[in-house]
Formats: sequence, C-alpha cells, structure tokens
Amino acid sequence: MPEPPDDYEPTEAGIDMVVEEVTGKPVKPVNLDAGIVSMRQRVAQLETEKTKLLNQLDTAAGDTATSLIQHLASLNKDLAIARERLAHYKSQLGKQN
Repeated sequence: MPEPPDDYEPTEAGIDMVVEEVTGKPVKPVNLDAGIVSMRQRVAQLETEKTKLLNQLDTAAGDTATSLIQHLASLNKDLAIARERLAHYKSQLGKQN
C-alpha cells in the first residue's frame, strides 16, 4: 500500500477500519445515525481505493499484478461487509421510526 502524503488526515471511517483490523471486532457506533455516516464514508473510501487499484492493475505485470489482485479481493470483501452493515443500520433506523 502506498505511503500517505505528509498532509494526510485520517477519516473517522479509516480509524474505525484500523481498530477493527487490530481487534478483530466491529466498532460499535454511538448511535444508528453515526453508524450510517461511518459506513457511507467507509464505502466511499473503499470504492476510491478500489478504483485506484484497478487503474494500477491495468499496467501491472507478474508478481505486482498478483499482489494487486489479492489486495482487490480483500477490498471487495471489505466493501461487501461495509455495505451489509450500512443496510443493517438503515433497516434498524427504519424500525425506530
């Protein structure tokens, strides 16, 4: 994964992803609205990363391409989980109203 620029500011969604990776457990949102916002940010962030990765894959070869494909598979898994959690939070919010 490339190094972030010097002026990089981590997002709340990015911090949550790191915490979840380290602990192996999902971060519980403060409330459903916060969970929805966080999951939307996470999906957007992962989709941006996926687009960049697909662009790199277009010109990659050999071991680099294999590594990128493995990273893409991991990203797709993370996206599926984030979308599932977003749908869950939205359905829970709908039940409250």
